[in-house]
Amino acid sequence: MTAGASNEIDQAELDRYEIVRVPAEVFLWGGYRYSNARDALAAARRNAK
Repeated sequence: MTAGASNEIDQAELDRYEIVRVPAEVFLWGGYRYSNARDALAAARRNAK
């Protein structure tokens, strides 16, 4: 894939390098994305004070 190519990922390329796609939860709060629910809660609690 070249620089500037679309964000589409070629599954064959992933397969070639044995890269596995794993679904992941994302938590959104206040315009920010968190991969960890504890971090999202901590930010929300800090804002509530």
